[in-house]
Amino acid sequence: MTLAVLLIAAYLLGSIPTSYIVVYRFTGRDIRTIGNGNPGTMNVLDAVGLRAASIVGVGDISKGMAAVGLAHLAGLGDMEAVAAAVVAVIGHDYSVFLRLNGGNGLATAVGGIYALLPAAGLIATGTAAVAFVLLRSRRISGLIGLSMLPPLAYWLNAPDMKLIGLLLLLTVSGLKIIRFEGFSPSRSRPPR
Repeated sequence: MTLAVLLIAAYLLGSIPTSYIVVYRFTGRDIRTIGNGNPGTMNVLDAVGLRAASIVGVGDISKGMAAVGLAHLAGLGDMEAVAAAVVAVIGHDYSVFLRLNGGNGLATAVGGIYALLPAAGLIATGTAAVAFVLLRSRRISGLIGLSMLPPLAYWLNAPDMKLIGLLLLLTVSGLKIIRFEGFSPSRSRPPR
């Protein structure tokens, strides 16, 4: 498999509109027309419920993992695996199936991180889960988990290319979140 074929496959994987498919099956509606309009896991959780959001989350995480897995199955190195993960996130953010609309890409980025740096990803996820139980804030607990990733990866002696990949994945997702939500949490608050 050439790098070009890998990147096309990663983009198409990332573009699979998991939230659109799941919400349509559950409600018959387009996720982009309900809640905050973002076709991502958190909007599904807020607008449709935990069961649908769980399916979407697993699907979106799997897209990032599958992109990295494709690179490894093709016998390609860390640089190509990182590129595949980043392109899968871009595919999720700008899905060809949703006319270049998509979610924030964080779940797909987390999938890429799990595949590239499983120990760091699992430790950060566990810490974020504990923080959520204690603080009851998705945003703060998520930020705690995400901010732990670079130092954890460094502490666990991650190869330089995987550390760069982690930073790229966080940057791409962060930029999309800022573009969608701005610096105000109002667009990401669950409905009351």
